[in-house]
Amino acid sequence: MATVSLIGAGPGDPELMTRKAWRILGEADVVLHDALLDVEGMKEAAPRARWIAVGKRAGRPAPEQAFICKTLVAYARRGLRVVRLKGGDPSIFGRLGEELEACREAGLDVDVVPGVTSACAAAADLQASLTLRGWARSVVFLTPRLGKGEEEPSDDHWLKAALAADTAVLYMAGRRADQVCRKLIEAGRHALTPLCVVENAGGSGLRLQTTLMEVARHGLPALEGPVSLLLGDALSRAKAAQSGEQFRALEC
Repeated sequence: MATVSLIGAGPGDPELMTRKAWRILGEADVVLHDALLDVEGMKEAAPRARWIAVGKRAGRPAPEQAFICKTLVAYARRGLRVVRLKGGDPSIFGRLGEELEACREAGLDVDVVPGVTSACAAAADLQASLTLRGWARSVVFLTPRLGKGEEEPSDDHWLKAALAADTAVLYMAGRRADQVCRKLIEAGRHALTPLCVVENAGGSGLRLQTTLMEVARHGLPALEGPVSLLLGDALSRAKAAQSGEQFRALEC
């Protein structure tokens, strides 16, 4: 085992972790873990390890990334085997680059274990394919959300990506879903493009099948869990518990 292992825990369910991730987790002395994971279930792999919560939640106080990197390095320099247990896949909106850089600068031996990203877990929840022969040959994972201290002169970057792909999966877009959908329509995506909303991919939460136009008009309610927006013609074959009309009826 490397001194530091950056492990993708998947969307939270221990059963969606890989065998390799579970094995390496079981060898850890210290585990720095994200929020929104079934931590008690995952502790079965490493019951004697020290578990430290360093997860981030939108709009809530959370450890700074610099603190997380510093803590990883500090424990590893003490000769302990450290696991950084990250939600989803570390390489997709997981701040992997910063943690790798911190470990490399400290001269630490580090490895990376991939995990199930929320886009794939959401597609499984919907019994949908992100690609579909004859319909969808390209997929893009993107986020319209900017991190703390980040600045972008316009929405052109993520909009161009969303328009270029047959299927788009938007991470961290739930809180401004109506604005996002309006911008997509204004930029040229068809208003009746199928759209699915998945809360807590791989777990329990809202599963909504609708269109860009419906969400642009009505938005979404305040949801506790992380939200994935999946859009494209391939999503017309998705199975969701609620349609847009049923959802509005429940809200009334």
